Amino acid sequence: MDHIMVLARLVFITQVRQSYYFDGLGSMSLTLLSRILVALTVLIGSFQVVMFHSYLSATETAERKLQEQFITTDVRRSTRDVIVYLAQFGDHSTYGTQYDGNHTAITGLSKLDKSLDLLYGNYIQHFPTCDVIIFHDPIDVPSAEAVVLLQKNRPQLQFRQLDGQWWQLPHGLTIQNSKRWKRPTFSVGYRHMIRWFAVLIWPYLAQEGYTHVMRMDDDSYLHSAIRYNLFDYMRSHNKRYGFRMPVVEDSNVGYDLVNSFLKDHSDHMNQTLIRLYNQNREIAFYNNWFIADISFFLNPPASLLLDFIDKSNTIYINRTGDLAIHSTIVRLFLRPDEIEWFRDFTYEHMTLCTNANCNGCPQNGGVARGIGAHSDEEWFEKVGRQIEDRFRKNPKCQVSLDEEYIGANDVRICSHLDSQCGYFLKMLLGAGPSISRKSKVY
Repeated sequence: MDHIMVLARLVFITQVRQSYYFDGLGSMSLTLLSRILVALTVLIGSFQVVMFHSYLSATETAERKLQEQFITTDVRRSTRDVIVYLAQFGDHSTYGTQYDGNHTAITGLSKLDKSLDLLYGNYIQHFPTCDVIIFHDPIDVPSAEAVVLLQKNRPQLQFRQLDGQWWQLPHGLTIQNSKRWKRPTFSVGYRHMIRWFAVLIWPYLAQEGYTHVMRMDDDSYLHSAIRYNLFDYMRSHNKRYGFRMPVVEDSNVGYDLVNSFLKDHSDHMNQTLIRLYNQNREIAFYNNWFIADISFFLNPPASLLLDFIDKSNTIYINRTGDLAIHSTIVRLFLRPDEIEWFRDFTYEHMTLCTNANCNGCPQNGGVARGIGAHSDEEWFEKVGRQIEDRFRKNPKCQVSLDEEYIGANDVRICSHLDSQCGYFLKMLLGAGPSISRKSKVY
């Protein structure tokens, strides 16, 4: 097209120049030819303009599609999922050096390495779409060797230090105050940990663009494969919070605060959920493993109660735990159909006793058998025997094994459908009365 335009323009110029020297018929013919060439030039030029506009339109369409692609990517990034640990690489800040039932020392690094092995082997290798963040405090920092060890063959694994606003005493509290706090065996660092998982983790992760989080402890172990994406399951089934082990929490910590909040806000809440909560406040979720929609905790009414609890400083003064805080907020503000009791994978979390009377024996938690994860023979002869062997040499340890669980009694007495927690667990499984979706909302 460019060649035709150049040729036409050259002919036009030549003929115009010739028409300047000739007159009569020849001059008229040349003039006519010149006019034809002018028209041809205009026509070709118009065609070029049309083609140019078509090119611009195609380019704009391509750019728009590219922008839409990036917008889609950004949306996907805004729904990112993350698995989090808060690790201690040396001795525990509260429990000190821990020993198993055979009096063998257990380090934070060895526990974490085992937990990551099982997490990657039984879940992440099947669904490698989430990040894994190991948080730590400013004092217990992993060595370079530990970082290399833990990151080897583990994509997505990163380390983050918590400091500043994420790991400090709230306004009005000082280290000197801690001498008067209840349950003084629990360190200030332990109380920072409670505040992190109960209050601060939600805005931190939201700022990072995450929408769903799964918590693991350095001694949380997945003992069977998970064959579906847990985060996608939560989204597709409209679940806001999920747990693995139900537990009886009988510490009666923080109930006065909850009563005060309910007195001031009950008119805006689902009265049926309040009655269910008051029927048995001890039913709780063992939140060393949980999965949650972050937005639930960032919006009223959950955020109002969280803020109320945080400003009371009960986490530090009374050692009100994140287990009790999670369980209270979830039970008060989520219907049973929004809560998921995961039962199809075998999970272990076991806190060992550290005092002289029961040193190294299970104090809290244990191993919950996943439905369909093991045959009876494998459960009793392999899994159960391995757990029992850990404590066989310690005569102080009494570990009982049944068809669904092995470990301490706090989970055992709540994990069966015929237990004191059974009426609530049945509702989570859809076997109890449904709760109306209609409720007053802030």
